[in-house]
Amino acid sequence: MRHILLVATLCFGCLQLSAQVTRVDTVTYPTPAIPKQHKSNFNTDFGYTVAIRAYAYEQFPQLFNQSAEQPNRSSSFNGLLFKLNDNQISYRLQAAYFDDVVSLDNACEGCPPSMTGQLKNTAIKVGMEKNVNYSRFQPYFGADLGFMVQRFNTEGHGPVIAEDNRNALLFSPFIGAKVYIVPRVAIGAEANVNIAFTHQKTSNYYSEALAARTADQTKKYRWEYFFAPIAAITVQYNFGLLSQ
Repeated sequence: MRHILLVATLCFGCLQLSAQVTRVDTVTYPTPAIPKQHKSNFNTDFGYTVAIRAYAYEQFPQLFNQSAEQPNRSSSFNGLLFKLNDNQISYRLQAAYFDDVVSLDNACEGCPPSMTGQLKNTAIKVGMEKNVNYSRFQPYFGADLGFMVQRFNTEGHGPVIAEDNRNALLFSPFIGAKVYIVPRVAIGAEANVNIAFTHQKTSNYYSEALAARTADQTKKYRWEYFFAPIAAITVQYNFGLLSQ
């Protein structure tokens, strides 16, 4: 009887063990979910940038015999910028044009105490800028070389015709920053100081000489320094993605 119980117990144990064994090739596993790589919506590594100068608040070269402390003049939507970007270095080409009626006080000998005229200024610059990082907010610095042509004329604004024509070679160090507000679109702001070697030619046509168009003329070469606390507020569009 004891042997029979032992055999029955062993048989029952074997049946239990076989019931718990499952073949590996019959098990169904769920498909593993591999997380997708996260991509930033603000990839800032673009090859090209085009921008419009939306606003500027800056000084211009001295007019006639005014003091070196020139007033700041504001302008808007009067400049374009193109940049070729290579990692954190950008090569830039820009042009700006100013055209407005301005008033001067005690500008020249023999001129009225106050006179008004048309001031036109065109500047073209090429340069390099260095971005500090690749983040959404990017400070930068650099320098431009350029050429400026300026003309001030009072004809049609008073009894005395006075002209101030000036050509200038420019060296313009600058600092600035830009921030991406949406993918590909950034807002930039920068300030600069202009170191200029200028050639100035002034002409005063007094009333008795208007018919003959003869003038009292003066020519000068000089070094000048003028500042732009807001050289440009730009709206920039970036394209040509360099890296994913």
